[in-house]
Amino acid sequence: MAGAAFAAPAYAHTPYGQWVVYRQKHLLIGSHRGDFRTYELAKDVVAALSKELPEAQARVARGPRPQRIASLMGTGQLFLAVLSADEAARMERAEAPFEGNRPIPVHALAALDSAYLLFAAPEFPEEHGRLVTEAVDHAGLGTRPTWQNLHAGAVAYWS
Repeated sequence: MAGAAFAAPAYAHTPYGQWVVYRQKHLLIGSHRGDFRTYELAKDVVAALSKELPEAQARVARGPRPQRIASLMGTGQLFLAVLSADEAARMERAEAPFEGNRPIPVHALAALDSAYLLFAAPEFPEEHGRLVTEAVDHAGLGTRPTWQNLHAGAVAYWS
């Protein structure tokens, strides 16, 4: 499976065409500077994917705030992110600090620890979700999440 198979067309927040190409070539795992733990866990996810799915060319994408992650996921520019369960719930309901965004549905792939989960946008392909979930589980990084909405690929894997 080629790295591009994990990517989908993206429309940049910036006018720089190279950023569009970068997002098409690499599977980006979102995190943000507002919570350093999201960055650490996203790096762990990238390490797991590098071992099992090197063709995905996974990279961490770290935004300045969780609102940036919501914006990127809501516009189809980011398909995976590490967020706390609380942040994800507020993002789905467009509650503070996400009141400037429309509600962004996220579906869990794996629980990374007691407070953080790996989330996918609903449009992330089912087979890709299953492969990512499997890689995270094989690395001993994730467990079956108790989040109300599971991604179809996570359902297929954890069943």
